[in-house]
Amino acid sequence: MRRTRDEDIALIAGVLPQLMGALMSRHPVRAGDWDITMAQMRALMAVGHRPGCTMGELASRLGIGVSAATGLVDRLVERGALERDSDAADRRVVRVRMSPAGIRVGQEWYAAQVLHTGEALSALCDRDIRRVAEATEILCRAVTGEWKGRRGSASVRPGIDHARGETDRSQKERSAGCEDDGS
Repeated sequence: MRRTRDEDIALIAGVLPQLMGALMSRHPVRAGDWDITMAQMRALMAVGHRPGCTMGELASRLGIGVSAATGLVDRLVERGALERDSDAADRRVVRVRMSPAGIRVGQEWYAAQVLHTGEALSALCDRDIRRVAEATEILCRAVTGEWKGRRGSASVRPGIDHARGETDRSQKERSAGCEDDGS
C-alpha cells in the first residue's frame, strides 16, 4: 500500500534526525589537529557559506541568539579559524570571514565527512547511491528555497541554510517537474 504525501512527510521528519544522529555519532568533529565542538564547526561552515556575514546574520543562520554567536566567533577567532572586521560603511557592524587556517579546517572536515559518508553507505549499490544523492539534492533545494525543478540549475551547497517552504501550493504546482515512478 502506497503512503500518502502526509505520511511520507512524517517519515522524512522522523528519519532525518535519526540519520544525522547516526552519521554524526560515528564521525567525531575533528579536522586534522583541530578538535572543535559541533557548534563551532556549524558556525565555521555557516561563515564559509556566507563570507562577510554579520553577527546577526550568523546567529539567524544557526538559529541562536547574537550573544551565543558572538561567543562562538570569539572562540574561533582565538583559535585562528575566523577573522573579524568592522564594516567599512558602519563601524558598529562586525563582519566575519574564514581565515586561511579556517578554510583548511573546513576542507579537512569536509574531506573526512565525505570519507565517513562513503564508508557508512558502502552497503548500497551504485544505483542506490545515485538515488540517495538525487533525493538529497532535491531535499536540500526544497528546504533552502533553491528548488528550480527536478533538473534545475540551482547551486546546492552543503551547509545549514534554512528557508521557509511554501505549504499552500496546489498539488499540481508541487508535482510540476516530478516524474511519477509508479511505486
